[in-house]
Amino acid sequence: MRQEIQLALQKIQNHKPKITVIGDLILDEYIIGYPERISREAPVLILEHKENYYRLGGAANAAINAAKLGAEVNLIGITGQDLAFERMNQICTENSINLCSLQLPSKPTTLKTRILATNMASGLMQNGNSSTQQVLRVDRQDNRPLNQTENEQLLDLIKQNLKEKNNLILLSDYALGVLNKDLLNELISTESSKRLIIADPSGDFSRFKGVYLITPNQPDTEKELKLSENLQSESQEQIKFIQSNLANLLGGKTNFLITRGSEGMLLIPNSQLEGEPYILPAFNKAEVFDVTGAGDTVSACISVALACGIDLNMAVLLSNLAASIVVRKAGAATTSLIEMEKSLANLANLPK
Repeated sequence: MRQEIQLALQKIQNHKPKITVIGDLILDEYIIGYPERISREAPVLILEHKENYYRLGGAANAAINAAKLGAEVNLIGITGQDLAFERMNQICTENSINLCSLQLPSKPTTLKTRILATNMASGLMQNGNSSTQQVLRVDRQDNRPLNQTENEQLLDLIKQNLKEKNNLILLSDYALGVLNKDLLNELISTESSKRLIIADPSGDFSRFKGVYLITPNQPDTEKELKLSENLQSESQEQIKFIQSNLANLLGGKTNFLITRGSEGMLLIPNSQLEGEPYILPAFNKAEVFDVTGAGDTVSACISVALACGIDLNMAVLLSNLAASIVVRKAGAATTSLIEMEKSLANLANLPK
């Protein structure tokens, strides 16, 4: 198995897949300071400011994960005409991501500001130091539904982008209104016959009927399918129940990957296949530091692998390896093919 994974990583390295990521664009801001004292104005902590830094979040985090794995990435979504957009565009440019946003003056670019306290030297948070603690988060966003004109403008932007050859579409949903039913119905009906479509949903799985694969997390799956028992049981009865319900929700052609945090992943093939469910334990389970953005890493890695012609089971295995690396880092993080190769060499046990 180790050799098969190495060959798959080499295959990705030798390709330059084109991927279009569509979804909710988010900019993550981190403000770091040293705890100084309790304020006299209110019972709150005063931090001495040390540094700010920014990272791509939401669909943009999925895009940068794919780019770090060697894909040529187009990123499409909604932004405002503001400083947050400028910073997002700058990061995208630095990472060779083609940002094609529909800029709406009436909507701000979604910005999530995290204020963190540290007693360590400046900059260690970015390298995953656990001594830094989040104190507060402030979200600036407008998740009102797009009106008909805005929806049509976004669809036109997507269609223009897809005129060029793209191997695969990744839909990254953070429930901020971009991936609405009208847009998805039009997009999936016209594109699913031309290329693979992967979806990482946030609620209402039925919007993604007809895609090749969806990759929800365990809590969303349990809520959406109204499971009476926890997914940890992995019983054959439960898996059959999930497969049957998914066929009703999504049609018989959609595969289903459930990400389960420290418990690993469960791949349930679509009802038209005779393949067995693939239960994959997490790698490096004891070394989890921060799961922020790990779902984006999973969907991005699977997308890159599938766009290179790698089969679904191996793509899932590679995404599990990638996720095991980013959860050892702070915040929404990325990995690379080189880092994955090094991590693979250090793994004692591999699944069959």
